[in-house]
Amino acid sequence: MSKPHIKLPKQLWAEQSIDLTRHRYQGKLLTKSEGVALGKAQRKKIPREQLAQLSERPKDITALTLYDWSNEGRLERLKPIRAKRMSVSPFTFYRGMPALMLFDQVWEQCNSGLFQQICGDCHLSNFGGFASPERNLLFGINDFDETLVAPFEWDLKRLVTSFVIAAKDIDLGEEVGLKAIQRMLTAYVTHLEQQIILSPLQTWYEKIDASTLLEKTENQKVRKKLEKKVSTASRRDSSSILPKLTQQDEATGFRHFIEDEPLLWHPQTGEPFSEGIDTFFESYRSTLKYDRQVLFDRYQCTDVALKVVGVGSVGTRSAIALFEDADREPLILQMKEANPSILSPLFLQKARHEGERVVYGQQLMQAASDIFLGYSSAQQQHYLVRQLRDMKVSIDLAGMDDTFFEGYADSCGLALAHAHAKAGNADVLRGYLGEGDTIIKVLQEYALQYEARNLDDYQQFMHAIADTKIQLAGDEVL
Repeated sequence: MSKPHIKLPKQLWAEQSIDLTRHRYQGKLLTKSEGVALGKAQRKKIPREQLAQLSERPKDITALTLYDWSNEGRLERLKPIRAKRMSVSPFTFYRGMPALMLFDQVWEQCNSGLFQQICGDCHLSNFGGFASPERNLLFGINDFDETLVAPFEWDLKRLVTSFVIAAKDIDLGEEVGLKAIQRMLTAYVTHLEQQIILSPLQTWYEKIDASTLLEKTENQKVRKKLEKKVSTASRRDSSSILPKLTQQDEATGFRHFIEDEPLLWHPQTGEPFSEGIDTFFESYRSTLKYDRQVLFDRYQCTDVALKVVGVGSVGTRSAIALFEDADREPLILQMKEANPSILSPLFLQKARHEGERVVYGQQLMQAASDIFLGYSSAQQQHYLVRQLRDMKVSIDLAGMDDTFFEGYADSCGLALAHAHAKAGNADVLRGYLGEGDTIIKVLQEYALQYEARNLDDYQQFMHAIADTKIQLAGDEVL
């Protein structure tokens, strides 16, 4: 079932837009100095101060309109779970509907015009630790479901707004949120400056190792918490979650998933992955690099279950598949439905496969990606496939004090700068952002405005729940 049409501008690109995805301008490769000069020239055409302007939504569109749009096509039985998780706080609401902010951003009368691959859902909880193929723990963006080519500052705007909302959510207050924005943007601009002196290959090979971040952490309290996260990360793999997720069949020796409804269950007839598993994974295998295909062939699928994940993804089709080798060593893959962006009608290049769109964006922006990252289709739905859990580490916001929160903001700024430099052009971005505190003040102003809008939207959402227009699941799904 296709989603209802949502009114969008006629186009995303404008006459002053510049494509940074190819590192060329008017058909010519840019030197570093030319890139900086181009960014400065763009700043004169589109002053940074204009980026603080918040859009007005079309009169017939509300947050509930976009919520209904985002719910189209989701599994009916899971919609109350999504609503419950989004209802917890303004921050979970913000996390749960990235399409709402993308919709607002596309209606903004002014953007930088500097287009490149962006995350599209760049809030502070979408950063964390993940494994490199060499089994080192890296830090960076770890969710790319909304990745697209768009103005680079859209990522900055979503991130700065998340710091203000989250700071209030964990009772640190607005001032700490604004200070975190300053720390994040300072780190972002500083790291862009460092990228300018590197060659393209050096930027490509650069990685933000979690141990490096630890070395930079001077506060001992914060450092101790991070050390604990880093030290346990290597144990977060398929084997570590077998006892919780599976049990062994005494007759066959194979393991299978333990049902835990409404969050984990085996597919019934007509549900996703109730049939066609072999065909799905044959297609998936073809999207892997050759050496990973050979590695994948050493495993066989022994069980599949549908699994509820995240906040914004609840209701989309998501499953996990258990693979075992001949000696019963496990590999657990996650299949996550990949849907078109709300802005996909405006894309200059249409995605052939939504899973491919996510994979390509992730590979472009991450320093290193999961060796089993790939995509496939089932029952006319597109899926992203990756390992479940593999050394993924997230930071617990609830346990942060102001020192930890601001230090985390610093790390996010560093990681986002590297992602943007790898996927785009650090020289042009640095030239556009300029010197001084202008961009900090501009984005702090934007964050405060959007935080207020998000609160209004959240209250509208909660009123709809109170009026029983939106059904909620129980606390057991949190």
